[in-house]
Amino acid sequence: MFKRIAIAQIRTYTNGVVFKTASKPKRRWIPWTIFGGSFLGGWYLTQHMTFTDLLAYWRYDALPKNADEVVKYHADLNRRLNGLPIVKQLENAGFVQVIANEEENLLVSRALNTPGGVAIPPRVYYNPSRRETVGLYHLGMKLTGYPFLIHGGILATVIEDLMKEAIRLEKGTKNINQETKNLSISYKFPTLANQFVVVRTTDLQQYGNKTKLKAELMDQSGNRTLVKANATFSSEQENPKEEK
Repeated sequence: MFKRIAIAQIRTYTNGVVFKTASKPKRRWIPWTIFGGSFLGGWYLTQHMTFTDLLAYWRYDALPKNADEVVKYHADLNRRLNGLPIVKQLENAGFVQVIANEEENLLVSRALNTPGGVAIPPRVYYNPSRRETVGLYHLGMKLTGYPFLIHGGILATVIEDLMKEAIRLEKGTKNINQETKNLSISYKFPTLANQFVVVRTTDLQQYGNKTKLKAELMDQSGNRTLVKANATFSSEQENPKEEK
């Protein structure tokens, strides 16, 4: 009886409105074909290309594959080098371009001399009055340790290379054997790949057959110091080969 009265009261107040329960949302179904295709595609890429390779492919210039492309690649790099503001700044500051001793450091002049490495020979400038040497190096994508960033060991090698060149220019001879006694490196900022870097030696001091000097590696503008170093070298004059 009470149930009938309650139902009649509800119908009176709702004016016959019928309440519907909310329907359950439909589940979104991800097709297994898409999932499977993505998984297989990702697996294939990881087997044939690293994450660094993918980023390098997106970020860096395409490297040459034949002789004609190599020549064009070198020409483009030299054109970029000639257009750097630091070149004019060095010339205006009394620096003169000198011929670097490519045999001094075989790693830079030979092992790294490849597209994507140190593709073109470094350009070296010397100021005898200030006893300072500046080298311009192009460091390519193959010299990275992390994506986009040059490996720290490569930076140390480049700095040591120019330090030895500075000592050779100071002593004014090619026939000199230089042994690195100690080399201290301090990394300030990451060095981006596929860019030119400016390496400058300063505070060159000689103590008998030992030479101490400092160096800094900067970005291609020459405004930001990326790496600082100081080292001591022991130099000995080599006996020239006797001509027969």
